[in-house]
Order: sequence, then C-alpha cells, then structure tokens
Amino acid sequence: MTHSKTLKRHARDRPVRHEAQFSVSTPALLRGGTDRTFQRLLFDLFTIAERLERVRVHVASRIGLSGPQYSLLRGVAALQGNEGVSIGVLAEHLHVTSAFVVVQSGVLVQRGLLGKKDDASDRRISRLSLAATGARLVGNAIEEVRPINDLFFGTLQEDEFNSLAAIVNKLVDSSRAAMVQISSHNQAAVLTSRDNRP
Repeated sequence: MTHSKTLKRHARDRPVRHEAQFSVSTPALLRGGTDRTFQRLLFDLFTIAERLERVRVHVASRIGLSGPQYSLLRGVAALQGNEGVSIGVLAEHLHVTSAFVVVQSGVLVQRGLLGKKDDASDRRISRLSLAATGARLVGNAIEEVRPINDLFFGTLQEDEFNSLAAIVNKLVDSSRAAMVQISSHNQAAVLTSRDNRP
C-alpha cells in the first residue's frame, strides 16, 4: 500500500467531532440540557418490546398458533362475556384493523377454535366467542405464560404498575398521532414519485 493511500485510510478512519442534535424538543423530555435520558428510554422500550414479542411467539407456538392469532384468541377470551365480542370492539382492543380481525378470526373459526354468529339485534355485526377447543388452548396458554409474566412484571409495586399502565395507555394514544404523521409523509412521497415520472 502506498504512503498516500495509507494517509487517506487513516484520515477516513479518524473519529470526527460530532455535535449530537436532540431527537426531541419538548422541555419535559430533556434532562440536564440533553436528550440522553430520552434516548435511553427509547432503547429500553425497544428491548422490552422485542422481549415481549419473544414471549408472545413462544407461548403461541406452544399451542400451535402465530403470535397475532394468540393475541386474538386471548382478546376474545377477555371480552366475549355471554354474548360474544364484536369484530370492531376486538379490533379496538388489540389496536388492529377490523379487516385483520376478519381474516385471522376466519382462520381460527375454520380450525374450530372460535365460534362466529350474527348479533341478535343487528345482523350486520358478527360476534366471536371461544369454541371448546379454543377455550382449552387459552387455558393451556395462561398456565404457560403466568410464571413468565410474574418474572417480567413481578418486580413492580402496585403504585408503579398503576402508573405504568396509565402512562402506556397515554403513549398508545399519542403514538397514534405519530403514525398518522408518518402515513401522511409516506403518502406525500408516493404522490411526489408519481408526479416525477416521465
């Protein structure tokens, strides 16, 4: 390697001074004049979300389901009551679209895990409830996931848990606005791309 190439490589590999820009501007989210605490929170949340998904996939696979199918089955179990749960209510509970619930519940109905019937007062509404096999699978899943949840969340005190539940619920609402903004940017990019076509 020539001397000039060596110098260029060292110049390229040399660290440069970088003034980190804040990734958030809301004063309440800054600590000591930096956003480091906020950044740490984000990376912690990424880690927790990934671990929660691993738990969901693990428990779902133990009963022969995908992660989303497991969530749907658990959602029906929690909300069905005596009359079954409507697709719209279940979709809102799971933070997914009604179309997603229709498709996935159709698979679970075909597998004999869910029952589906028309609402007694409004035939436009379908209600879902657990079939006997689905109820047995949910019971098995709960036995599997209970000790995992106790390990995952059991260090929280009652007031900490209540605060966490309220904060996460608040973030679900505010994150919806962030998703709308991303969607509008993506839509604008698509329109711009179409406009630039020859």
